[in-house]
Amino acid sequence: MSSNNNTSAHKLQELSESDYEIVDNQPEIFGWDVKDTHNNKVGEVYELLFSEETRKVRYIVLDMESNDIDLEEGRVLIPIEIAQFDLENDNVKLPGVSVTNLLALPLYEKGRVINEDTDDEIRIALAKAEKDAPIPPGSIHVAQNKFYGKNEEGFIAGDDNA
Repeated sequence: MSSNNNTSAHKLQELSESDYEIVDNQPEIFGWDVKDTHNNKVGEVYELLFSEETRKVRYIVLDMESNDIDLEEGRVLIPIEIAQFDLENDNVKLPGVSVTNLLALPLYEKGRVINEDTDDEIRIALAKAEKDAPIPPGSIHVAQNKFYGKNEEGFIAGDDNA
């Protein structure tokens, strides 16, 4: 991790508080519903954070006050690159993002400095496995390492010494 956590790459501004605006032919997503991987409404687009230096949006600020699944109120940051825009229905979809991920995200407050530590917190939160989700095949090798040992004749249940 860098010792300089306030590099220019992390000096982000709220779009609504700046002299900038969305370029022509791009959707104005303020107020759009945001849906998780299960198509639940998890909130609305409250703000966009962008880098003045690169003039690119980095994060959507998701306001979870208006949601269909009883999430507590709060605002969290969603990296813009994981969002999909449903232009016909004015929705932002977050494929692969579940309630488990949203609850693990750090809360955002206006003026908060976004640095490498914040980026890491967000990355870790979005990588969390969904609570109570089935284990994806191949994600752990219990069958290969713990419950079944392999010998020359095949697999033997309960042999931990293979």
